[in-house]
Amino acid sequence: MEITGEKVLLREYTADDFTFYNELEQHSLTYKYESNRPDLDQIKTNFQTILADRDASPRVVYAFLLCDKFDLRPIGRVRIRLNWAEIKEWEIGWALHPDHWKKGYATDAAKTLIGFAYNELHVHRIVAYANAENELSEQVMIRAGMIKDGLLRETRLCNEKWCNEVIYSVLESDLT
Repeated sequence: MEITGEKVLLREYTADDFTFYNELEQHSLTYKYESNRPDLDQIKTNFQTILADRDASPRVVYAFLLCDKFDLRPIGRVRIRLNWAEIKEWEIGWALHPDHWKKGYATDAAKTLIGFAYNELHVHRIVAYANAENELSEQVMIRAGMIKDGLLRETRLCNEKWCNEVIYSVLESDLT
């Protein structure tokens, strides 16, 4: 499966994508605002799970390699997963290689995946969470049309200290 945005191509992973995935996951800035950074064994396990999720039925996770639309080089990852089936809520997340920050790729990827989720998955609500100190991720949420639901106090252990987390959402009614 491939989904095309203005600047990005989102495509499902193949086994050949592990080298880039590993590089992104091991980059020191990828997990700067997260609870912990995975080791190589966890990265391999996570990648195998991504490959296995493609064949799940019903499908509750869509993970895509984020590529530059024009030269098809991988530049990041994006994922949407079922968060709460009863209310048709899905959670979106992304990581971009730092060489490609501040170029509009993450925003386009988020918008593209949100459009896919509403048109193809018929979701009601999409949420995104970020460490409150991660201003770039919060800017992506805003530019993608998400609305701030609130601040969750000290819900994330990051670099051995408790951190606050912001939550943003977009509803199907926000897009009509």
